[in-house]
Amino acid sequence: MTELHHGSNVQGLQTVATFDPITDEFIINTPNDGAIKWWIGNAAVHGKFATVFARLLLPTHDIKGVSDMGVHAFIVPIRDLKTHQTLPGVEIHDCGHKVGLNGVDNGALRFRSVRIPRDNLLNRFGDVSRDGKYTSSLPSINKRFAATLGELVGGRVGLAYSSVSVLKISITIAIRYSLLRQQFGPPKQPEISILDYQSHQHKLMPMLASTYAFHFASLHLVQMYSEMKKSHDDQLVGDVHSLSAGLKAYVTSYTAKSLSTCREACGGHGYAAVNRFGSLRNDHDIFQTFEGDNTVLLQQVAADLLKQYREKFQGGTLAVTWNYLRESMNTYLSQPNPVTVRWEGEEHLRDPKFQLDAFRYRTSRLLQSVAVRLRKHSKTLGSFGAWNRCLNHLLTLAESHIESVILAKFIEAVQSCPEETRATLKLVCDLYALDRIWNDIGTYRIVDYVAPNKAKAIHKLTEYLSFQVRNVAGELVDAFNLPDHVTRAPIAMQSEAYSQYTQHVGF
Repeated sequence: MTELHHGSNVQGLQTVATFDPITDEFIINTPNDGAIKWWIGNAAVHGKFATVFARLLLPTHDIKGVSDMGVHAFIVPIRDLKTHQTLPGVEIHDCGHKVGLNGVDNGALRFRSVRIPRDNLLNRFGDVSRDGKYTSSLPSINKRFAATLGELVGGRVGLAYSSVSVLKISITIAIRYSLLRQQFGPPKQPEISILDYQSHQHKLMPMLASTYAFHFASLHLVQMYSEMKKSHDDQLVGDVHSLSAGLKAYVTSYTAKSLSTCREACGGHGYAAVNRFGSLRNDHDIFQTFEGDNTVLLQQVAADLLKQYREKFQGGTLAVTWNYLRESMNTYLSQPNPVTVRWEGEEHLRDPKFQLDAFRYRTSRLLQSVAVRLRKHSKTLGSFGAWNRCLNHLLTLAESHIESVILAKFIEAVQSCPEETRATLKLVCDLYALDRIWNDIGTYRIVDYVAPNKAKAIHKLTEYLSFQVRNVAGELVDAFNLPDHVTRAPIAMQSEAYSQYTQHVGF
C-alpha cells in the first residue's frame, strides 16, 4: 500500500492498474519515483507475491480514454517460484537500515508494465468482467475505499495489544530493578530501595496503573473485534474501526514515551544494551506510524465523534462505545453542582462515578466546543480549512474520549474481579483515574468543575495512592506472569540479578 510519496492518504496513491481487454490482463505500472512502493515487509529478500494497491483504470470510448475506479488491490507475482529471481518488469531494492526491526527485510518495488491475469484482482468489493465492465455491491468509490481500508482494523487491534505487552515488559524491568537497587538513606541506617523515593514512585506508579488500564481496554477491543468478525454487524464494524484507531494511537504513543522514562529510572544500567530498553524502544518506535499514523488515526476518532454528535440531534442511535454521549450532552454539560465541585474527601475522589463523570464531562465539553468552532470557521475557511484551524482541539477530543473508554473498562474489570484482589485492583484504578485528572487539572479549573481546594486534594491523594501502589508493585508486575526468557533483562531477573548481569557481559 505505502508509496514513497503517499502513506496516510491512500486515495492519493499513484500506482496504476490499467485493464487491457484484448489480453484480459491488468498492466501494473509505477508512473514516477514518488509511486515506488516503499517499506514493503519481506519484499527485499524473501517475498514471491505482493498485494499491490493501485488505481484501477478501465478503458472508455469517450475523449478521456480511461475511467478511474479508485484504489483496488491486486495480487502481483514478484519473483520466480523456482529460481527466486526477480520477474521481468519488477525492480526490487532494500530500503536500507532502520532505527529498529532490522530482521524484517523491508523493500521498495517498482513496476514497469507488469501484466497479471484479470483474476488477480481481489474482487470482494468490486469486479471487472471479461468485456471490461465494472460491477460492485457498493455504490461509490468512497464506500468501496472505506470497505477496503476496513480490513486494516485487525492490524491496529494487534498493534494496540502488542504495545501493551511491550509496556508490561518495560515497566516490569524498571520496577524489579528499582526494588533491587538501593541508594542512600537516613544517617547510619541501611540504604533504601530507589522505589522508596517519592520522585521514583511519581515516575513509575502511574505508569504501572496505566499498564493495567490498557490491559483491560485492549482485551475489550480484542473481544469486540472477534465478535465483529463473527457477526459482521455494521454498527459494531464502525465502532471497532474507531476504537481500534484510537486505542492504537493512544497506547503506542504512551508506550513510546514510557520506554524512555523506564530507561532513565534504571540509571546507567538501563543504558546497557543487554537490559533491552534500547532494542525495545527502537523496535517499538515504528508502532506510532505504521498501520496508520497516530495523528491521522486520532482525527478518524474525532470525525466519528462529530458524526455521532450530529446523529444524536437527528434522532439516530449511538454506537456502543459512544453510549455515554446520549446523556452527556444534557447531564454533563449542565452547570457543575457548586457543592460537589468543592467535595474533597477521599471517599468521593475514589468514587468511580465521580471519576467517570469527570472524564466524560471533559470529552462532552470538548466535543460541543469543537463542533461550534468548526461550524463558525467553515463559513470563511471551508471545511478543510476549518478542520485544520481546529486540529489540535480535535486531537485533544479524541484522546479524551479514548481515556474515557479506557477508564470505563478498568472500572468494569474492578467490579467483576475476584473479591480477594478487588481492593488492590481498585487502588490501581483510582491511581490511573486521579493521575489523568490531575494531569489535565487546568481544563477542570477553567470551567470550575473542580474548585482549588479539590484540585489540591486530588494531587495529594494521587501522591498517596502512588505510595500505596508502591507497596504492592512487585506483586503487580509478577501478576503479568512474564517468564525470565521473555523479559530477558538481567537487572529484572527474579534472583541473582547482578551475577547474571556480569555473566552476560563476560565478566
